[in-house]
Amino acid sequence: MKFAKNLVFTILLLISGVHYAQESGKSRENLSFNGYIKFMETITFSDFTNGNPVDNLVHNRMNFSYFTEGGSTWVAQFRNRIFFGESVRSIPNYGDFVNEYNGILPLEWLWVNNDDLVFSTIVDRLYYDYANEKFQIRMGRQRINWGINTTWNPNDLFNNYNIYDFDYEEREGGDAIRMQFFPDYLSSFDFAYKFTGNWATDVTALKYRFNKWNYDFQMLGGKFEEQIALGTGWAGNIGTLGFKGELTFFDDYTSTDTSLSASTSLDYAFVNGFYFLGTYLYNSNGTNELINPNLSISEVPNAANLMPATHNVMFNGSYPFSPIISASIATLYSFGVHSLTLFPTLNLGLATNFDLDLFGQLFWQELPQQEFDNIGNGVYWRLKWSF
Repeated sequence: MKFAKNLVFTILLLISGVHYAQESGKSRENLSFNGYIKFMETITFSDFTNGNPVDNLVHNRMNFSYFTEGGSTWVAQFRNRIFFGESVRSIPNYGDFVNEYNGILPLEWLWVNNDDLVFSTIVDRLYYDYANEKFQIRMGRQRINWGINTTWNPNDLFNNYNIYDFDYEEREGGDAIRMQFFPDYLSSFDFAYKFTGNWATDVTALKYRFNKWNYDFQMLGGKFEEQIALGTGWAGNIGTLGFKGELTFFDDYTSTDTSLSASTSLDYAFVNGFYFLGTYLYNSNGTNELINPNLSISEVPNAANLMPATHNVMFNGSYPFSPIISASIATLYSFGVHSLTLFPTLNLGLATNFDLDLFGQLFWQELPQQEFDNIGNGVYWRLKWSF
């Protein structure tokens, strides 16, 4: 089964290449390129550890696209990362951990992996795309985002992301085939199949999107790993408030287990530039009891299990003090687990395409047989040059 699916996927990519080669002789070809280089330093501290461990990351992204007037586009995007600091020294096989990618295409390279330095390259976008007014097909490593809500996306069956990983703006992709049909300007059909090399973890679904009563609605259904998934989502307004939501029901076909993941949000932008967002997540797979705070926040969640707790709320406010200075703060609280996280952020535009960003992640939690207390903190500063 694995060989057959990989063979079909490869043949489809080759067919797209033939189509591109035929078209390239007829149309004007264009190449675009952009990217960035970032340096980020992380300082962690808590009452439970000695000293203030420091981690460093050099992060370079390269984005290439090659397109024709006939509607064909080739895209290749990759990230080079160099890690050094306390985590590299103290975590065994750190390079294998950061170089992992959930895909069937061998597009990850670990150039250096020792106790002092890790150097990794990952191609997270590599696809062929063809589009016209009514139809679009994309084949290869790509990001498929079916989410509507701002923070948590139960409808995003293919590429959910970790809300703590603020440094990966592009988000992870997957090896997939996606086809979209647009009957009119306000509606679309969207079919996608994500290959993982194992039928038990493959994801395939169909989504229908339409507009009614000045709201965008979507309905979806398909196979999410070993579960049948049925979901819906919406985006519109209640007066001047933005109102979004998603919910997906999961039925495990290998057992009698069922679950529900649902989120909703309200947001408002004031005339002075202040922006406010409040969002809620319900996870029936979650817990209402105290948990081990050592549970990794680096793991990428999935649509059926977006947070460890059953009930979660987040509030976020941001304000642009000037064209080059902005700040925000978000508060995340998980009920039952009694976990609180603060995310303060300050953004400074130092020059054209050159930015300094300051981030914080501050954690409080109630531990078994202990009071609610600060259990750890991370402070990050980052320089970014975009080109």
